[in-house]
Amino acid sequence: MSLSVKEDLKRLVQEAVESERERLCEISLWLYENPELGSEEFKAAELLTRELEDRGFRVEREFMGMPTAFLASYRGRGEGGRVAILAEYDALPGVGHGCGHNLIAASALGAGIAVSRVMDRLDGEILVVGTPAEEGHGPSAGSKVIMAEKGLWDSVDAALMVHPSTRWSVGNPSLGIWTVRMEFEGRPSHAAASPHEGINALNAATLAYIATHMLRQEARRDANLVIHGIISERGLASNIIPERAVCEFGVRSSDEEYLEEMVGKVERCAEGAALAMGAKVKVTKRRLYSAKKLNEPLSELLWGNLRILGVEVEDLKESMRGIPLASTDFGDVSRRTPAAEGYIKIAEEGIPGHSREFAQASITPTGLEAMIIGAKALAMTAVDLLADPKNLERARKYFQAH
Repeated sequence: MSLSVKEDLKRLVQEAVESERERLCEISLWLYENPELGSEEFKAAELLTRELEDRGFRVEREFMGMPTAFLASYRGRGEGGRVAILAEYDALPGVGHGCGHNLIAASALGAGIAVSRVMDRLDGEILVVGTPAEEGHGPSAGSKVIMAEKGLWDSVDAALMVHPSTRWSVGNPSLGIWTVRMEFEGRPSHAAASPHEGINALNAATLAYIATHMLRQEARRDANLVIHGIISERGLASNIIPERAVCEFGVRSSDEEYLEEMVGKVERCAEGAALAMGAKVKVTKRRLYSAKKLNEPLSELLWGNLRILGVEVEDLKESMRGIPLASTDFGDVSRRTPAAEGYIKIAEEGIPGHSREFAQASITPTGLEAMIIGAKALAMTAVDLLADPKNLERARKYFQAH
């Protein structure tokens, strides 16, 4: 396809998003006003799938056994690439859409609808994938991981999404994360009359808590190790030697192999503390999300389209070298197929994510405009990939080489 034809298609998808502006803003506001926790986003999933179905998409609800997941597809004129745009729509307990997932859902919807308008001139297929419970609540928690394990992303040529932020950027790294749960079992006794007859599970948990945090002193600085945790169960009364105590930790790093090594060390902290105090311990380890595998060619396309739209985007290489600050199940998508995530600015620096202030920012004129820009950039990038298979090939080669 000639450059002029591709640029014409990119202009058309921008116009298509613009024509949907009012509806996309309505959907963002509705999701904000009707927040649902992960695995419980029944209203959101119904709204989004109904919109896609009304626009000619073939929609598979309750996708891969998850009640609020969906796969919407729209085929082009012939065989070609398969590009997925990912939607998130779960809220947080207590703060609603404090991560701006209402905007993620609307941007994905807008981009998918816009690309569908030009699929009669493109080969391949555009997908809008509803991925519930990114924040980790309920049986569908980390749905992108479940989809990865069941092979969805292996059948996709590229995956794209945007996420609200306090800056415009593309290609930012993320942290892989494991959880470690330590359940200590001791023996109860009277804390004053016969403390020597008891085995203090809380002391064992406290020792494990301190030992685990001591690991950070000797951690590799380049691996961006983060360890955070709580003692979630710690006894019933101060005059009873606690017979049960529980520690729960999150262990994160940008280096997948090193992360697994550190999880093993955290487990040994639990075992050592139990041995020292004469208690028993059960350790449960669970890998939640992988660190992102960045894809420079794909990120360049998304970055360039944001610039075309007049956004002052942070330098791409600087973003890719940045310090990872959080974890996401999008990391598991990026481990299976070329993937790129853009960050859209909806609030000023200093307004933290997962806050009521950030949720409020998602429905301001600035937040809604950022969503529209994000939808346009996603649609334009999808056109770049479907109209020019060489872009998909470059992204695939980079994926295989890194």
